[in-house]
Amino acid sequence: MPVDCYTLRTLGVAAGLLAGGSALAADLEVIYTTRAGDTLLGLEKRFLAAPFGWKGLQVHNGGVNPLRVPIGSQLRIPERWLRVEPRTARVVALQGEVSMDGRALALDSKVPAGALLRTGEGAFITLVMPDESRLTLQPQSAARFNKVQGFQGFEGQNTEVSLEHGRVETYAAAQRGPAARYQIRTPTTTVSVRGTEFRVGTDPVAHSAQAEVTGGEVRLMPLDGSATKALPAGYGVVAKAGAPIPAARPLLPAPTLTALPERFERVELSLPFVPVDKAVAYRAQIARDPKFSDVVADAVFTAPPARFSTLPDGAWWLRVRAIDEAGLEGFDAEQAFTLRARPEPPKARDTERGALAWNPAAEAARYRLQIAASASFATLLADRETTALAADPGLPAGRYQWRIASLRANSEQGPWSDAHPLVVRPALQPASLTLYNRRMRFAWPGKAGQIYDVQLARDEAFTDLLVDQRIGEAALTVLEPTGGTYYLRRRATDPDGGSGPWSEVQTLRPILFLPVWSLSAPATTQP
Repeated sequence: MPVDCYTLRTLGVAAGLLAGGSALAADLEVIYTTRAGDTLLGLEKRFLAAPFGWKGLQVHNGGVNPLRVPIGSQLRIPERWLRVEPRTARVVALQGEVSMDGRALALDSKVPAGALLRTGEGAFITLVMPDESRLTLQPQSAARFNKVQGFQGFEGQNTEVSLEHGRVETYAAAQRGPAARYQIRTPTTTVSVRGTEFRVGTDPVAHSAQAEVTGGEVRLMPLDGSATKALPAGYGVVAKAGAPIPAARPLLPAPTLTALPERFERVELSLPFVPVDKAVAYRAQIARDPKFSDVVADAVFTAPPARFSTLPDGAWWLRVRAIDEAGLEGFDAEQAFTLRARPEPPKARDTERGALAWNPAAEAARYRLQIAASASFATLLADRETTALAADPGLPAGRYQWRIASLRANSEQGPWSDAHPLVVRPALQPASLTLYNRRMRFAWPGKAGQIYDVQLARDEAFTDLLVDQRIGEAALTVLEPTGGTYYLRRRATDPDGGSGPWSEVQTLRPILFLPVWSLSAPATTQP
């Protein structure tokens, strides 16, 4: 049965920054308060690991009587004498290329003491300790779990992680019990706490380390043995190997995210936030959960907004913090948002000419098109589905707005595209016909700079073309065809490249028993 009549005592070090060496573990002691019936031999059987025994315990405590220990005595027991109970951390989230001792990891994998974890570019891993402490290893980092253990007969947990390079973000649960300890070490630094939220980073090239405390408190001790310093919540330090620990700097406040929309409908995300005074950069992270255990994206930006792409549709959390000139990262701003960007709408074509055409979209089985008089789309003039990549608006000449969405085969609709201008140009007025020397001259009113497509066909569907020409004047002369009925249509292209609709079809036919032709609407003219 675990005991609870004890306290923790340290000899020389409570928590060290740039304390480096291995003396920390050796200096820790458990102070056990004796109860009725306690003997040194009994305590040996309950707590101590070989080769340590009751005789060493007697010497360490000034020759106390091994059989008659007064109730309430405070016995000092070195931590390294205690009987270790190995424990494991558990993987609760991972993203990208993550390995343990060179092997790929999976969700719910167990991480024992001695394991070396590595993350690749853009990769994360979050672990939960047996006491519910959480540690997230950031991209391109490496950390070894030196200790994940408890001690037989005692409450609490002893966790020690060596960060070889990169960054970790951690929430350490309140450390209860005489030997409970949570420690992050780097090649140049050590940070030890008993319940707090903090971040640690190390740069082996610069021989520096940094700590940022957002909750609780960390105690710092310089290498020269001078007085222990407290690093409370809201402060951070950047320490250089071989140099005194600098004064703590206040962390920058959290950015404001009130302008962040609740819903986004574009794959290319642009996430707004308000700049922070004295910030030189910002770190933005996206996670699946509000605790940011399952981080999927992390990037640093010199100014708002934060931009991400390729994020799947779903519910997400954004976290943003400001970075000061020393490289310390400030308090977090967090907010939820939803991404519903798929199936993506098609990209419009020829929008500068006000055309009604689009490129194919990857996931679209068909499209839904809407046309309105204004970009609010409050009053729709057209709302229809199509499989084509262009459409005839079927509207009078004028200026309109249009938008389009993709539909999957199951009729699931994606977001609307942006509103695009639509210019419906006037159709050409009817042509007139002049006959001379077995030739026909078609003419019509036009505008300077226009180019005309002219088609004369044997059928109303214009599949059997007798004439198909593009000309630069508002008239066309052709040889008189053989008898029969023909169909004429024309289309103008303005100097800006925008084309109007085809004109109304005019019918060309010979007048019975006469060597003349008629062109419907308007009547023909003879020389």
